[in-house]
Amino acid sequence: MKREFLLNILFLVGINLLIKPLYIFGIDLKVQNTLGSQTYGLFAALFSLSYILQIINDAGLQQFNNQTLSQDRGLLRDQYPRLLGLKFWLAVIYLAGCALIALSIGYGPEILPLLLHIAFNQVLLSWILFIRSNISGMGMYRQDSLVSVLDKFLMLAICGILLYHPDLSARFTLSWFVWAQTISFLLTILVGRAFLRGHGLRFSRSFSWTSLRPLVMKSLPFALAVLLMSAYTRMDTLLLERLLPDGDHEAGIYYMAYRLLDAANNVSLLFAGLLLPMLAQMLARREDVQPLVVVGTRLLVAGSVVTAVAVSRYADPIIHSLYDQAPGEAVASLKLLIWSFVPVSMMYVFGTLLTAGARLNLMNKALAFTVVINLVLLLVLIPLHGAVGAATATLVTQSGVALTMIILAFRVMPVRLDWKELRGIIGFLLVMTGLVLLPPFEQGAWTLQFGVILLIGLAVAASFGLLPLGNLFTLLRSRSRA
Repeated sequence: MKREFLLNILFLVGINLLIKPLYIFGIDLKVQNTLGSQTYGLFAALFSLSYILQIINDAGLQQFNNQTLSQDRGLLRDQYPRLLGLKFWLAVIYLAGCALIALSIGYGPEILPLLLHIAFNQVLLSWILFIRSNISGMGMYRQDSLVSVLDKFLMLAICGILLYHPDLSARFTLSWFVWAQTISFLLTILVGRAFLRGHGLRFSRSFSWTSLRPLVMKSLPFALAVLLMSAYTRMDTLLLERLLPDGDHEAGIYYMAYRLLDAANNVSLLFAGLLLPMLAQMLARREDVQPLVVVGTRLLVAGSVVTAVAVSRYADPIIHSLYDQAPGEAVASLKLLIWSFVPVSMMYVFGTLLTAGARLNLMNKALAFTVVINLVLLLVLIPLHGAVGAATATLVTQSGVALTMIILAFRVMPVRLDWKELRGIIGFLLVMTGLVLLPPFEQGAWTLQFGVILLIGLAVAASFGLLPLGNLFTLLRSRSRA
């Protein structure tokens, strides 16, 4: 299973590194520069609101479906139409809930059409994730990798024309951007559904509470986990827009920094998506998950720390090279936010392990406490420090929840603390901390210096055994002989 994980993560990361950075920095960033931070800040806040309420739309069905199918693929034919029928009605309730919550927190009726369109896109995205959970649950990991980037590839094609064609870019609006997402999501759903063709799957809008009640009750712990994680990861942008007089502008500034964290998190999220079905399958077979957890931890510690060091050292030139107008708040926010990438990466390993082992009650208690702490920090720090305050709250919250997930995993899951591994990680962190404190290089462009820091960091990671190069070379040799 470790060999399969390495093979698929190479393919998954490779294809995503080709497409998603192009989308984030070629399309999403271009949209903000074209529309301005104020308009994009409003979009980011509305997106965060729709994201937090996504729990109504998803109800934990994606993770529940992924875990159960990984353990018993024979459930697909019966479970798929029933869950899809349930999702149809949940989507209706979700859209109504978005409108009601928006009105209750002060958004006017003129905002509702835009919010509902963004929320409808979330419905489509949820359906894509549900279809992907069936694809990965059936062990079709490479097909899942292709579907995971297809919507972004289509957005590159559609928005590339709209944003970079001289006659169209001057007339580009936020509505165009949202409609481009709609078209991309719909086409991705069709392709994802095609991968599942031949399994006798069908769509049913019929709703039988008697037959669905057991599934809903089993998915509720997953739903609560999704809600709590959505709340503490997306409250920052929404509260920035709501709490400050120039909230939409401040939210736009914050998102200048958050976009880079989001781009980095995409890689860790890919690991989690691949780890969940594999870990669930191994736990069901009572196989040893320690080697897989160790490999995932090594890779993500190495990648996240090296990235955080390089980006924090060169936050100022990075921000100013990306944005037409780059206030100092965006630079300060990035220096804090990028370090959140380290605990988030650990959350994706150990939180995924707890999810695969169905230890959601303990996990949800920890997440509930995290949401409260995060809310208090945001309410105190945002009025005082704006975007920088939100970034500080995010770093503290993510660090706390990651540490909690690690402790819980070692207490209740069949993994053990390897002191040799821990010493290697601590040594690596100490050396990398020294790289952060080094004075700036006097020669060379910042981009060249940035690349040098990345290479040095990877070399340090390899020297401490955090990059499983031996496993990768063995894997590649075995593939070349096949």
